[in-house]
Amino acid sequence: MNCRADAVDAELFAAMRDAGLYLVYMGLESGNEEGLRTLHKQITVEQNLRAVSVLKEVGLLFEYGFMLFDPSSTFESVRANLAFLRAIIGDGSTAATFCRMLPYDGTPIKEDLERAGRLRGDVCNPDYDFLDPRLTEFYAALTEYVDIRGWIHGFQALSVQLSWAWNEVAVMERLFPPIAEMADYRQTLRGITAASNDFLLGVVEDLSSVFTDGRASPGSAAEVEARRVRFLDDLLAARNAFVGRHQEHLVAALPETVRERAATA
Repeated sequence: MNCRADAVDAELFAAMRDAGLYLVYMGLESGNEEGLRTLHKQITVEQNLRAVSVLKEVGLLFEYGFMLFDPSSTFESVRANLAFLRAIIGDGSTAATFCRMLPYDGTPIKEDLERAGRLRGDVCNPDYDFLDPRLTEFYAALTEYVDIRGWIHGFQALSVQLSWAWNEVAVMERLFPPIAEMADYRQTLRGITAASNDFLLGVVEDLSSVFTDGRASPGSAAEVEARRVRFLDDLLAARNAFVGRHQEHLVAALPETVRERAATA
Protein backbone atom coordinates (compact mmCIF):
# COMPACT_ATOMS: atom_id res chain seq x y z
CA MET A 1 0.00 0.00 0.00
CA ASN A 2 0.95 3.66 -0.39
CA CYS A 3 0.34 6.18 2.35
CA ARG A 4 1.53 9.39 3.94
CA ALA A 5 3.88 9.07 6.89
CA ASP A 6 1.42 10.82 9.20
CA ALA A 7 -1.14 8.08 8.50
CA VAL A 8 1.02 5.33 10.03
CA ASP A 9 -0.58 4.05 13.24
CA ALA A 10 0.86 1.09 15.18
CA GLU A 11 -2.44 -0.59 16.09
CA LEU A 12 -4.01 -0.15 12.65
CA PHE A 13 -0.93 -1.26 10.73
CA ALA A 14 -0.42 -4.29 12.99
CA ALA A 15 -3.99 -5.33 12.18
CA MET A 16 -3.36 -4.86 8.46
CA ARG A 17 -0.12 -6.85 8.80
CA ASP A 18 -2.09 -9.71 10.33
CA ALA A 19 -4.53 -9.49 7.42
CA GLY A 20 -1.72 -9.88 4.87
CA LEU A 21 -0.08 -6.47 4.41
CA TYR A 22 3.70 -6.74 4.10
CA LEU A 23 4.95 -3.61 2.30
CA VAL A 24 4.26 0.09 2.84
CA TYR A 25 5.46 2.83 0.49
CA MET A 26 5.71 6.39 1.78
CA GLY A 27 6.73 9.60 0.07
CA LEU A 28 9.07 10.87 2.80
CA GLU A 29 10.74 13.22 0.28
CA SER A 30 13.04 15.13 2.64
CA GLY A 31 14.92 14.77 5.90
CA ASN A 32 14.99 18.47 6.78
CA GLU A 33 12.21 20.89 7.62
CA GLU A 34 13.04 23.45 4.91
CA GLY A 35 12.89 20.79 2.22
CA LEU A 36 9.52 19.58 3.46
CA ARG A 37 8.18 23.14 3.37
CA THR A 38 9.57 23.68 -0.13
CA LEU A 39 7.85 20.52 -1.31
CA HIS A 40 4.56 21.51 0.38
CA LYS A 41 4.47 18.20 2.29
CA GLN A 42 2.71 19.61 5.38
CA ILE A 43 4.54 17.09 7.53
CA THR A 44 7.59 17.17 9.82
CA VAL A 45 10.87 15.28 9.96
CA GLU A 46 9.82 13.86 13.32
CA GLN A 47 6.62 12.44 11.80
CA ASN A 48 8.68 10.81 9.04
CA LEU A 49 11.05 9.26 11.58
CA ARG A 50 8.18 8.07 13.74
CA ALA A 51 6.44 6.39 10.78
CA VAL A 52 9.57 4.44 9.89
CA SER A 53 10.07 3.44 13.53
CA VAL A 54 6.48 2.18 13.81
CA LEU A 55 6.73 0.12 10.63
CA LYS A 56 9.92 -1.52 11.86
CA GLU A 57 8.36 -2.23 15.25
CA VAL A 58 5.34 -3.98 13.75
CA GLY A 59 7.48 -5.94 11.28
CA LEU A 60 6.45 -4.38 7.98
CA LEU A 61 8.77 -3.78 5.05
CA PHE A 62 8.86 -0.20 3.80
CA GLU A 63 10.03 1.66 0.73
CA TYR A 64 10.10 5.40 0.29
CA GLY A 65 10.38 8.29 -2.10
CA PHE A 66 13.12 10.80 -1.31
CA MET A 67 14.39 13.97 -2.97
CA LEU A 68 17.97 14.51 -1.90
CA PHE A 69 18.01 17.71 -3.94
CA ASP A 70 15.28 20.34 -4.32
CA PRO A 71 15.23 24.04 -5.30
CA SER A 72 15.92 25.12 -1.71
CA SER A 73 18.89 22.77 -1.30
CA THR A 74 22.15 23.84 0.30
CA PHE A 75 25.15 21.72 1.21
CA GLU A 76 23.87 21.77 4.79
CA SER A 77 20.42 20.49 3.78
CA VAL A 78 21.91 17.77 1.57
CA ARG A 79 24.02 16.57 4.49
CA ALA A 80 20.98 16.70 6.76
CA ASN A 81 19.16 14.55 4.22
CA LEU A 82 22.04 12.08 4.17
CA ALA A 83 22.02 11.92 7.98
CA PHE A 84 18.27 11.27 7.85
CA LEU A 85 18.74 8.45 5.35
CA ARG A 86 21.43 6.90 7.53
CA ALA A 87 19.02 7.05 10.47
CA ILE A 88 16.26 5.15 8.67
CA ILE A 89 18.18 2.72 6.42
CA GLY A 90 21.60 2.40 8.01
CA ASP A 91 20.43 -0.89 9.52
CA GLY A 92 19.81 -2.38 6.07
CA SER A 93 16.03 -2.51 6.53
CA THR A 94 15.52 -1.31 2.95
CA ALA A 95 17.62 -0.16 0.00
CA ALA A 96 18.82 3.41 -0.45
CA THR A 97 16.97 5.53 -2.95
CA PHE A 98 16.94 9.24 -3.75
CA CYS A 99 16.54 11.64 -6.65
CA ARG A 100 16.47 15.31 -7.58
CA MET A 101 13.08 17.02 -7.47
CA LEU A 102 11.79 18.02 -10.89
CA PRO A 103 9.25 20.87 -11.17
CA TYR A 104 6.52 19.19 -13.17
CA ASP A 105 3.86 21.19 -14.97
CA GLY A 106 0.92 22.18 -12.80
CA THR A 107 2.75 21.96 -9.46
CA PRO A 108 3.02 24.93 -7.06
CA ILE A 109 6.80 24.57 -6.94
CA LYS A 110 7.06 25.09 -10.70
CA GLU A 111 5.06 28.26 -10.38
CA ASP A 112 7.34 29.41 -7.54
CA LEU A 113 10.45 28.80 -9.66
CA GLU A 114 8.94 30.55 -12.64
CA ARG A 115 8.13 33.64 -10.59
CA ALA A 116 11.66 33.67 -9.23
CA GLY A 117 13.17 33.38 -12.72
CA ARG A 118 14.87 30.09 -11.86
CA LEU A 119 12.88 27.74 -14.09
CA ARG A 120 14.86 26.09 -16.88
CA GLY A 121 14.19 23.51 -19.58
CA ASP A 122 10.76 22.88 -21.06
CA VAL A 123 7.54 21.08 -20.23
CA CYS A 124 9.11 17.69 -21.04
CA ASN A 125 12.42 18.34 -19.29
CA PRO A 126 11.82 20.87 -16.50
CA ASP A 127 14.88 22.01 -14.58
CA TYR A 128 16.19 24.78 -12.33
CA ASP A 129 19.38 26.33 -11.00
CA PHE A 130 20.49 25.81 -7.43
CA LEU A 131 21.01 28.98 -5.41
CA ASP A 132 24.62 27.98 -4.72
CA PRO A 133 26.58 27.47 -7.99
CA ARG A 134 28.85 24.99 -6.20
CA LEU A 135 25.83 22.79 -5.63
CA THR A 136 25.21 22.66 -9.37
CA GLU A 137 28.81 21.53 -9.87
CA PHE A 138 28.44 18.97 -7.07
CA TYR A 139 25.27 17.53 -8.58
CA ALA A 140 26.93 17.25 -12.01
CA ALA A 141 29.89 15.43 -10.46
CA LEU A 142 27.60 13.11 -8.53
CA THR A 143 25.80 12.03 -11.69
CA GLU A 144 29.20 11.06 -13.10
CA TYR A 145 30.28 9.16 -10.00
CA VAL A 146 26.99 7.42 -9.36
CA ASP A 147 25.09 6.16 -12.38
CA ILE A 148 21.61 6.50 -10.90
CA ARG A 149 20.27 4.01 -13.45
CA GLY A 150 22.75 1.48 -12.06
CA TRP A 151 22.27 2.19 -8.37
CA ILE A 152 18.66 3.31 -7.94
CA HIS A 153 16.58 3.32 -11.14
CA GLY A 154 16.28 0.74 -13.89
CA PHE A 155 15.45 -2.95 -14.04
CA GLN A 156 18.93 -4.14 -13.02
CA ALA A 157 19.75 -1.31 -10.59
CA LEU A 158 21.18 -2.48 -7.28
CA SER A 159 18.52 -0.86 -5.08
CA VAL A 160 15.76 -2.28 -7.29
CA GLN A 161 17.24 -5.77 -7.04
CA LEU A 162 17.59 -5.45 -3.26
CA SER A 163 13.96 -4.36 -2.96
CA TRP A 164 12.91 -7.27 -5.15
CA ALA A 165 14.80 -9.69 -2.88
CA TRP A 166 13.12 -8.29 0.23
CA ASN A 167 9.70 -8.57 -1.43
CA GLU A 168 10.47 -12.18 -2.30
CA VAL A 169 11.34 -12.90 1.33
CA ALA A 170 8.00 -11.48 2.46
CA VAL A 171 6.12 -13.62 -0.08
CA MET A 172 7.98 -16.79 0.94
CA GLU A 173 7.34 -16.11 4.62
CA ARG A 174 3.62 -15.56 4.11
CA LEU A 175 2.64 -17.99 1.36
CA PHE A 176 4.97 -20.96 1.87
CA PRO A 177 5.74 -23.36 4.73
CA PRO A 178 8.49 -22.11 7.06
CA ILE A 179 12.08 -22.43 5.82
CA ALA A 180 14.62 -23.24 8.52
CA GLU A 181 17.36 -21.06 7.00
CA MET A 182 15.17 -17.99 6.54
CA ALA A 183 16.55 -16.13 9.57
CA ASP A 184 20.12 -16.61 8.36
CA TYR A 185 19.21 -15.51 4.83
CA ARG A 186 17.46 -12.44 6.21
CA GLN A 187 20.61 -11.56 8.13
CA THR A 188 22.74 -11.98 5.00
CA LEU A 189 20.36 -9.85 2.94
CA ARG A 190 20.29 -7.16 5.61
CA GLY A 191 24.08 -7.12 5.73
CA ILE A 192 24.39 -6.62 1.97
CA THR A 193 21.72 -3.92 2.02
CA ALA A 194 23.36 -2.08 4.95
CA ALA A 195 26.83 -2.25 3.38
CA SER A 196 25.67 -1.00 -0.02
CA ASN A 197 23.63 1.80 1.60
CA ASP A 198 26.62 2.87 3.67
CA PHE A 199 28.90 2.91 0.65
CA LEU A 200 26.51 4.88 -1.56
CA LEU A 201 25.74 7.51 1.08
CA GLY A 202 29.44 7.75 1.90
CA VAL A 203 30.27 8.51 -1.73
CA VAL A 204 27.75 11.37 -1.72
CA GLU A 205 29.06 12.72 1.59
CA ASP A 206 32.71 12.55 0.52
CA LEU A 207 32.01 14.12 -2.84
CA SER A 208 30.17 17.03 -1.23
CA SER A 209 33.30 17.80 0.81
CA VAL A 210 35.28 18.15 -2.40
CA PHE A 211 33.25 21.26 -3.21
CA THR A 212 32.97 22.76 0.27
CA ASP A 213 36.25 21.83 1.96
CA GLY A 214 38.57 21.25 -0.99
CA ARG A 215 39.15 17.62 -0.09
CA ALA A 216 40.65 15.19 -2.55
CA SER A 217 38.29 13.33 -4.87
CA PRO A 218 36.99 10.08 -3.28
CA GLY A 219 38.37 7.61 -5.80
CA SER A 220 37.05 7.35 -9.33
CA ALA A 221 33.67 6.77 -10.93
CA ALA A 222 35.00 3.43 -12.23
CA GLU A 223 35.84 2.35 -8.67
CA VAL A 224 32.35 3.30 -7.49
CA GLU A 225 30.81 1.28 -10.32
CA ALA A 226 33.03 -1.69 -9.51
CA ARG A 227 31.76 -1.69 -5.92
CA ARG A 228 28.18 -1.56 -7.14
CA VAL A 229 28.77 -4.60 -9.33
CA ARG A 230 30.33 -6.49 -6.41
CA PHE A 231 27.36 -5.71 -4.20
CA LEU A 232 25.03 -6.92 -6.93
CA ASP A 233 27.06 -10.10 -7.43
CA ASP A 234 26.99 -10.78 -3.68
CA LEU A 235 23.22 -10.28 -3.62
CA LEU A 236 22.51 -12.56 -6.57
CA ALA A 237 24.88 -15.24 -5.28
CA ALA A 238 23.23 -15.27 -1.83
CA ARG A 239 19.69 -15.16 -3.21
CA ASN A 240 20.20 -17.83 -5.87
CA ALA A 241 21.99 -20.15 -3.47
CA PHE A 242 19.21 -19.81 -0.89
CA VAL A 243 16.39 -20.38 -3.36
CA GLY A 244 18.32 -23.20 -5.02
CA ARG A 245 18.72 -25.05 -1.74
CA HIS A 246 14.99 -24.78 -1.02
CA GLN A 247 13.55 -25.02 -4.52
CA GLU A 248 11.93 -28.42 -3.98
CA HIS A 249 10.41 -27.21 -0.72
CA LEU A 250 8.96 -24.14 -2.44
CA VAL A 251 7.67 -25.99 -5.50
CA ALA A 252 6.06 -28.70 -3.37
CA ALA A 253 3.91 -26.06 -1.68
CA LEU A 254 2.43 -24.86 -4.97
CA PRO A 255 -0.95 -26.17 -6.17
CA GLU A 256 -0.69 -29.20 -8.46
CA THR A 257 -1.93 -27.24 -11.49
CA VAL A 258 0.82 -24.67 -11.02
CA ARG A 259 3.45 -27.40 -10.69
CA GLU A 260 2.22 -29.02 -13.87
CA ARG A 261 2.45 -25.76 -15.82
CA ALA A 262 5.95 -25.13 -14.47
CA ALA A 263 7.06 -28.61 -15.50
CA THR A 264 5.92 -28.14 -19.10
CA ALA A 265 7.11 -24.52 -19.50
